[in-house]
Amino acid sequence: MITENTILIKDQSKSSRKYLKSTIIEPDITLNEIASDIYNYIDGKNNVKDICNLLIKEYNIDYETCLKDTLELIQQLIDYKIIYVK
Repeated sequence: MITENTILIKDQSKSSRKYLKSTIIEPDITLNEIASDIYNYIDGKNNVKDICNLLIKEYNIDYETCLKDTLELIQQLIDYKIIYVK
């Protein structure tokens, strides 16, 4: 189960690139601006709570909404084998 204390890492075999404010992960996943920020904050050091705190500073969002939405995206990225729990 993913919690606030979970640390995640990217699958380095997946190619990704920035395009305007989005991120494209090969072969066919495009992340919008906020999802891109979440993906970029996944570095093997930040836990989910750290990521949410970074997002709160950048966007006008409350912590609970941020946590809920971030956990949903993280689960999708795990399901697509783009990121893993460290």
